[in-house]
Order: sequence, then C-alpha cells, then structure tokens
Amino acid sequence: MRIALVIIGLCLVLISIPGYLDTPNLMSQMIHSFTGSFTGSIPGTSGGSMLHQMGYPSRTVIIPLIQYSFVGLAVAGIGFVGFGSVAKKIPRQFTVKLVTEEPEKVKEFHPDTQPTDERLQTNLRSLRILQERLAKGEITSSEFQNLKRLLE
Repeated sequence: MRIALVIIGLCLVLISIPGYLDTPNLMSQMIHSFTGSFTGSIPGTSGGSMLHQMGYPSRTVIIPLIQYSFVGLAVAGIGFVGFGSVAKKIPRQFTVKLVTEEPEKVKEFHPDTQPTDERLQTNLRSLRILQERLAKGEITSSEFQNLKRLLE
C-alpha cells in the first residue's frame, strides 16, 4: 500500500465535494461582485443581461460545467485511493559487493540485473559457493581458477 497516493486521493475527494455543492452560490456571488460596480449607476440593467450582451454564457450553462469538473476531480481522487491501496511498495535498491581472491578487485552485484536463465543462475550460485570455499581455505586459488573455468 502506498499511503501518499491514498492521502492525495482523499484530499482530492474532500476538495471536490464542497466545490460541487457550493458552485451555484459562489458563481452568484462572483457575478454579483463583478457586475455590481457596472450596474449601480445605470438604472434598469441587471448583471445577467450585461454579461449576456458581452458574450458570456448564462449561469445555467456555466454551473453544470464547473460541477462536472468537480465530479471529474472526485473520480480522479477515487482512482488515486484505489491505486494507492492496491499498489505494492517498491523495495529499496541495494548493492552487494562480492570480494574475489584479489583484495583490490571488487565486483558489484545488482539484484535487479540477475539473469533469468536457470542455467546462468545455477552457474552464479556455483561460483558463489566456490568463492566461499576459497575464503574458508577449503580450496586453493589454483583449484578455484580451474573450477571456475569449468563452470564458464
């Protein structure tokens, strides 16, 4: 579970609900504040007719469009919550250093670059066992080299 995605999704849903519900009231307030300064001095003009003359669509057209936008925001939030709750957490990358018989040579082994072929994986396991046996002193370096050539 990815908690950050779940939190982002919940925030989107929580923002979209009051936005959807308050859109008609907020639009009326904005139109009134915008047109109040223009229509105050001219008798017989209303804010809606003035905006219509200027080419703006009516509130009955604009309010559903804004509400649909908030519905889309809520759907996106639900998608984030769903994905965040189902998605697996990515494990952190780590590096394993395999030390060979020469102390100055260090090979880096990345777990995400492992070969998928079973034969290659078996050879890698065998090589690791040989390295452990060399480190324990069970075999000499010449025996290690001979056995390594056989594996390759």
